[in-house]
Amino acid sequence: LGVMLLPLPPLPYAYDALEPHIDATTMEEHHSKHHRAYTNKLNAALETLRGDPATKALAKLGIDTLLQRLDQITDSKLRAAVRNAGGGFVNHELFFATMSPDGGGDIVEHAGLNAAIVSAFGTMAMLKRALSLSALEVFGSGWAWLALDRRSDKLVVQSTPNQDTPAMDASTVPLLGIDVWEHAYYLKHQSRRADYIKDWWHVVSWPEVARRYDAARAATGKAEL
Repeated sequence: LGVMLLPLPPLPYAYDALEPHIDATTMEEHHSKHHRAYTNKLNAALETLRGDPATKALAKLGIDTLLQRLDQITDSKLRAAVRNAGGGFVNHELFFATMSPDGGGDIVEHAGLNAAIVSAFGTMAMLKRALSLSALEVFGSGWAWLALDRRSDKLVVQSTPNQDTPAMDASTVPLLGIDVWEHAYYLKHQSRRADYIKDWWHVVSWPEVARRYDAARAATGKAEL
């Protein structure tokens, strides 16, 4: 039987649906080229893992779990490929899924998530300020995140370099992330990362963030890719 390859996760909206905040050309490039490239490279890395009896079992894991076990991949080149492509695959799935043409706003119509935001940050405005600052301060390429720390059951803001994901730590579940690699905004915003961040807030899908929050707090956790 042939091995099922991971498909490129489809966008839940058209490439031009986030206009004028995120332009259609950027969305098409970002999804159809960058996300596809990470998907293809991850499939190639998984094929290599499957071909070695010592790592065959790792290829059967969910991608989040695989990223938590990078130390079990002894080949440094393969380990880097899994880290970069696996991170790029899951990060972009979350990034695209947590945006919506109906997004934005300062009110979260979900009592649990809203209470968690107030508990951790005081107000929605303070959360936006903290996450925006984290995104602005990423040196070079990387991401800024709103995540649930399962140890404290608190929301946290953090950043990661390159395609690293908070999910590399099993106790941390990313709920919302902004991609600050230049390919995410350069065609429209050039070097104006701050303007891109302001525009991105207009398309954040709080219902999807709330859904991920509920899943992260449930005993089963979120479904893995």
